[in-house]
Amino acid sequence: MGWRGIMRSITAASRAAERDAQRRYKQLEKAQMIADATSAVEDWENTLDSLISIHTDMADLIDWHSIANQPCPQEPYLQRIHQRQAEATLAKFKPSIFHAIRGGSAKLRTRLEMQLEEAAANDQKQYQDALTTHAQAVAEWEDDTSLARRLVQGEAAAIRQVIEEMQSLCDTALIGTGIEFSIGDNFVHAMPKVHGDDIVPSVRRKQLASGRLSETKMPVGQLNELYQDYVASTALKTAGDLFHILPLNEIYVTCAANALNPQTGYQEWTPILSVQFVRDSFMRLNLSAIDPSYSMRNFKHVMKFSKTRGFMAIEPLVAVFAQESGHDAPTRTIEAFFV
Repeated sequence: MGWRGIMRSITAASRAAERDAQRRYKQLEKAQMIADATSAVEDWENTLDSLISIHTDMADLIDWHSIANQPCPQEPYLQRIHQRQAEATLAKFKPSIFHAIRGGSAKLRTRLEMQLEEAAANDQKQYQDALTTHAQAVAEWEDDTSLARRLVQGEAAAIRQVIEEMQSLCDTALIGTGIEFSIGDNFVHAMPKVHGDDIVPSVRRKQLASGRLSETKMPVGQLNELYQDYVASTALKTAGDLFHILPLNEIYVTCAANALNPQTGYQEWTPILSVQFVRDSFMRLNLSAIDPSYSMRNFKHVMKFSKTRGFMAIEPLVAVFAQESGHDAPTRTIEAFFV
């Protein structure tokens, strides 16, 4: 083969290698595009799921009735374990020829007697430490049982104390900007300030058969229904947390959104969902399987909603206190605070 043939062979091989490299690059580029699209769809789906499943993560359940009936910690007693062991060792001591070689039996007995005194002092120290620990346990027991009894009796001040200490009620950023509470004896009305409907993604994502990502505008009806589920999920979360940390049989929850008031032209916090939750009915719910909005039918509630317009302003529910012997029940002091 002449030099021209050799050059043609080299050029052809170079072009083939270049085509192969371009083909591999396009394959890698397509694989990355598919992976990015898959990840984008998964992120979108996870965002939607997190918005409508807030209620599935509840505060830990506290059994205040059991706490109220807990017995006082038993007072410790002086056990003298080390002293008895030292006494037994001293009682078994019998002088022998080996003791004389090692320094004399009297010296060894004196050492055992000193160990007995040290053992008694050690027992006494452990007893004093146990008394200190017991005093702390009794103080905690008194605080816990006192609070539990006040809660079981429905004392408003005790209810407020627990709510203020349980910061997990507003730890979840998805709930909104905060929760306002109105409390009275055996009464709590929680008013979470939820996010606006812009918390729902404005686009829909899906992965085409080619692997590419498709983004389309979220239909108004679907966006409003997702936002409705988000608000209902927030109401369920708020009620569930309160049922778990308070021994109350009813919880009122009113969700408010920062919406435009067409009468004034200003943004105002407007009630959009108000629910009277009952403990027995709530505790029977399978929270991981319910439709948040549809579950509101299990409780007395007020909600004005349409797929085309979304939420509309409502008048919140007002607690109707029980009547006793045909007369109005004593007036209950209502106190509002914000966390």
